[in-house]
Amino acid sequence: MTKISVVVPYWKGGRYLEDCVRSVEQQEVPCEIILVCDRGHDEIPDSVQCSPLVKILEAAEILTEEDRDREKHAEAPFGTAFCRNAGLDKADAEYVYFLDSDDYLRAHTLAPLLELAREKSALAVTGDQYGSWFSPCNFREDRAEKETGPLRTEPLCGDALGRRFRSRITAQHFLIRRTFLDEYRLRFDTGQPRYSDMAFIVQVLWYAGDRVWAAADCWYVSRKHNDRIHLPSLSQTENKNCMEEYLDAYHNSMEMIREDEELGNILNGALVQFVLSHYPGLVTGSSLPALQGYFAQMENWEQLMADLSFWQRRMLHALRSGHFRAARLLHKCYVVRTKKKGLFGNRIQWYRVMERLLFRRLPVRRDWVMLESFFGRSYSDSPRYLYEYMQEKYGGKYRYIWVLNGHSEDLAKTGKHTVCRLESLRYVYYMSRCGYRIFNVRQPSWNKKRDGVVFLETWHGTPLKKLGFDMEDVFSSNPEFKTVFYNQAKEWDYLVSANPFSTDVFERAFGYERSRILECGYPRNDILYAADRDQTAAGVRKELGIPEGKKVILYAPTWRDDQAVSVGQYRFELALDLGRMKQELGDDCILLLRTHYYVAQQLDLTGYEGFVYDGSRYEDVSRLYLISDCLITDYSSVFFDYANLRRPILFFAYDHGSYADEMRGLYIDMEKELPGPVLTTNDELMKALHHIQEVAEQYQDRYDKFYERFCCVDDGKASERIIQAVFK
Repeated sequence: MTKISVVVPYWKGGRYLEDCVRSVEQQEVPCEIILVCDRGHDEIPDSVQCSPLVKILEAAEILTEEDRDREKHAEAPFGTAFCRNAGLDKADAEYVYFLDSDDYLRAHTLAPLLELAREKSALAVTGDQYGSWFSPCNFREDRAEKETGPLRTEPLCGDALGRRFRSRITAQHFLIRRTFLDEYRLRFDTGQPRYSDMAFIVQVLWYAGDRVWAAADCWYVSRKHNDRIHLPSLSQTENKNCMEEYLDAYHNSMEMIREDEELGNILNGALVQFVLSHYPGLVTGSSLPALQGYFAQMENWEQLMADLSFWQRRMLHALRSGHFRAARLLHKCYVVRTKKKGLFGNRIQWYRVMERLLFRRLPVRRDWVMLESFFGRSYSDSPRYLYEYMQEKYGGKYRYIWVLNGHSEDLAKTGKHTVCRLESLRYVYYMSRCGYRIFNVRQPSWNKKRDGVVFLETWHGTPLKKLGFDMEDVFSSNPEFKTVFYNQAKEWDYLVSANPFSTDVFERAFGYERSRILECGYPRNDILYAADRDQTAAGVRKELGIPEGKKVILYAPTWRDDQAVSVGQYRFELALDLGRMKQELGDDCILLLRTHYYVAQQLDLTGYEGFVYDGSRYEDVSRLYLISDCLITDYSSVFFDYANLRRPILFFAYDHGSYADEMRGLYIDMEKELPGPVLTTNDELMKALHHIQEVAEQYQDRYDKFYERFCCVDDGKASERIIQAVFK
C-alpha cells in the first residue's frame, strides 16, 4: 500500500528531474510520485516516464473551460502553487510530501519521517535541509556521510521553530497527513507566484498546534542552479515586484494566524532577514510605506535587532521611522566602509580603482596590442605565434605589450616590446588603453571592455572535457562559473577554432555567435608544419640536455576538477610507476613530464634523475611535441595538436570511469574514437610502450579518421589567416 504521495511540480530542467525521481525511488517506503507538468513536459527523460512510481499530470488538463480560454495563448507557467494543489487533489496516500523537481533526497529520509509521524501521531513532520551545487553522484557534504544512529527528534515549537524558519518559510521537506489537509481545506494560494509556501505552512502550523515534529539527519537537498542563463531557478529569475509579493504573503499569513505570538515572531524574523538580503535592490518606493508599517507593529523588534550588526540596526531603524533617504544613505556608507576595508593593504584593489577613475578617461590606442598566455605564466601558445607573425609582417606598425610574470629568453630575442606583470599597475594601465587584446584564457571579470577595443580569444585547445554550459556540475572554486563565463564570452570579438568540431562545441558551450568564430586552425600548431621544424627540434633537445640517440616519451596529463586547492590551483598525483619505467625503458628512452599549468605543487622526482626530465616549466609545449617520439596523456587536449605529427599516442586514463561519467563528462567516446588505446593500469601501459609500433599499426585506421576530423584545418598558415581577419 502506498504510504506517501510525493508531489513534484515540474516546469523545465530534465537533468535535474531525473535525479529527483531516482532519489524517491531509493527510499525505503512505498511512494507514488505525482509529477505535475507546468508547460514543460517535452523535456521529461524516458527514465522518468517509465518509472513505475510516476504519475504524470498535465496542469493544462485541470483548467476549467474559462481558464483554458484565458490561458491558451499564454506561455508563462501556471505556477508552483497551482501545480501543488493539482497534485494534492490527486493524492490518495496516507501522507503528502512536497519535493521540487530540481532537488533530491538523501538516503534514509522518508522512512524515518514516516516512523516519527506515526510514533508521535503527528499531523506534520519535517527534517533538515541544506543547499548543494552538485548532483547526487558528486555530492560531497560531510554531514551526508554521517553514520545512522538513533533518530534525534523534537517538537516543532519555541526555539526549534525559530531555528528552522529563521530566514525562509517553505513547504519543502514537509510530510503532512493528507486527511488533515482535506479537513481544513488547506491549499496553496495561486495568486502568489513565489511565496505561496509562507501562508500554507503557517496554516499547517496553526491548525496542527503541538502535533508538528522535526527530525535531525533526514536530509533534503536543495539543488542550487549554476546556470542562471539557460536554466535559472525561480529565485534567479528577474522580478521587479518581488518585494511587493513578499509583503503580500507576509500580510496574508499574519491575518491567518489570529495574533498567534509565536508564529508572528517567526514571520517577523523572516521579513527582517528578507529585507536585509534584498535591500536596496528590491525595496522600491511603493513598498516602503507598507514595510514601515509592518516594522512599526513588530512587538519582538528589539529581540530581532539584538543579533544584527551596528549598520544593519541603524538602517532598519531608519526604515521603521520612515526615514527612507537616511536608510539608503546608511546602506551606502556601509558599502563604502566595507570596500575601504578591502582596499587597505591590497594594492590590486587600488589599481582597479585607478583604472576606473583615471585610466579609462584616457583615449584607447588602436596601435597598441596586449598579449597574454595562461595568465602571464609563459611566453607561449597561440598568442606567441600571432605575435611573432606580426613582428615579421608589420614590424614597428604596432606597439606590443606582453603580460609575463617572469623572464623569457625567447621573448627577449624578438623585436621591440614592453613587458608587464599580471595585475601590476602597468598591467592595469595597458589593459585599459590597448586597442587590441589577445589571450588564450578568460579575461578578468572585474574589467569591463571599453568601446573600440578588440578582444581576440584564441582559446587553448580542442575540447575533450565538457566546457561551460555543457557541464552539469561545476567543481571550480566559483559555483557561478557559468554565468561569469557567459558574461566574459560576450565581450570577445573573435574566438579561434581549430576545426568544425570545436566550432560546434564553442557555439553551444560558450553561448557564442557562430559568425564570430574564426575556424582558422591554431597558430601554435604552425610550428608543426614549418619547414625548419627539424632544426627547431634539435635546438630544443640541446636546450633541455636530452642525450643524443635516446627516444623521448612525452607524458602530458591534465588536472582533475575535484582536486582544487585554491582558485585556479589543483593537486596532481602521479600515477605512473616511474621505477618500473626507468628499469625497463631507461637504456633507450627518457620520460619528459609536462603537467598542466593549473597544477599547484612541484612533483618530487628524486631518484629518477637522468631518466625523468621535468618540462612543466618549459614555455612552449608545441616545441616539446617536435622532440617527442610518443605521447602519453589522459584527458588533456594536447593529443589533438600532437596528432598533426602523426606519431603514436597512448591514453593512460587510470580513473576513466569516475572522470568521464561523474566528474566532468567528455565530448567523444574514448573507447571508439581516440587515435590510440585507452589504458587503465601500469601493466597495460608498459606492454603498449614495449610494442609501440604494433600498437600504432593496430590503430592506423582510427588515427586517419581522427586526423581528418580534428586536424583538417591546420596547415601552418593559421596565424596569417587570423591576423588578416582581425587586423583589417
